[in-house]
Amino acid sequence: MKKIINIKHHLDDYECMWNGIEDLYINSTSEVLPLNAFMTLASFGTFCYLKQEKSDLKRMIAFGDGRTKQMYEFMAPIAGFDYKFYECPSFEKLMVKLRKEIDSGYPVVVGALDMFHLSYLKMYHKYHIPFHYVLVVGYDDENKEITLLDCGRKEPQTLSYNDFSLALDCSYPGLSKPNTIITIRMNDPHCFGSIVEKSLNYKKELFLNPPVGFIGYKGFEKFVNELPKLPELIGINETKKILSNMVQFLATVPTMPNRLLGINKPDHCDWFGGFDRIERVLMFAGEKYGKSDYIEAALLFSKGKAVVSKLKDQILDYVVDGKNCMNDIANSFIEMKDIMISGFAAIR
Repeated sequence: MKKIINIKHHLDDYECMWNGIEDLYINSTSEVLPLNAFMTLASFGTFCYLKQEKSDLKRMIAFGDGRTKQMYEFMAPIAGFDYKFYECPSFEKLMVKLRKEIDSGYPVVVGALDMFHLSYLKMYHKYHIPFHYVLVVGYDDENKEITLLDCGRKEPQTLSYNDFSLALDCSYPGLSKPNTIITIRMNDPHCFGSIVEKSLNYKKELFLNPPVGFIGYKGFEKFVNELPKLPELIGINETKKILSNMVQFLATVPTMPNRLLGINKPDHCDWFGGFDRIERVLMFAGEKYGKSDYIEAALLFSKGKAVVSKLKDQILDYVVDGKNCMNDIANSFIEMKDIMISGFAAIR
């Protein structure tokens, strides 16, 4: 048995769990999307601060919700698609479901995948990174390979059943279990202007008028107020652990800075905290739909890029070099909070 579904694919790196869904959306609507569109609208601005004294990390600080299931749950009704996660008991059961979907004309999202087993990537058999998603558009039982679309590759890629099964045999706590397949139906895709408006209005309300004190600007203020006291409250080592964990999620893609790893080389990605992405999406939507408030908000949010870049270096000065700069770190977070308040407030 063999079948391949031919659809248009757009290159948009660092948004693997959304790239396939965006491909299906674009093919269904003929809309043009800015880079990282759905990823940005689903994740940006969801700030949360929690104390968790019994956990390995005593404080949880989230600047956006990047959990796949939670992002899909948020965006599906706004964008107009339906989805379902199938956590299959074996690779063979997953292939049965995959073939059925492809035979019916529906590409499927699969993941999380361990990039160690993806033969078309540079990290093949080098690095275990169990957090990648692709859109599978075909299978070939004779040659025992699938055809897939990857967010970082222009052309369709093939992957052997053996490597595919190994890549699927991984889990990412809170995100995915082994042999997970996600079916997608673009039953009622909405126009991009409506998607932007609804998602931004929701994020604006949640940040500026949070219903509880540990999210939105209230949670941000609690975090900033407590930050200088953390070394005394939980110890310097615990504070460094929290900051080290947090700084990786302010990068373009979750990444440990080289300085933190003891590597004397420039980092391969930027530390912009998502402000570059929201700036791009808002400028695109503002110009396309004649929304001057989006453009105003984009320019306000863009100021966050420099603040996050500065903040990264301050955190590394504290964690790696032991510099006494906790007040500087707190002040940078205050700048971030104020930028987010002004950016969301500009959206009308």
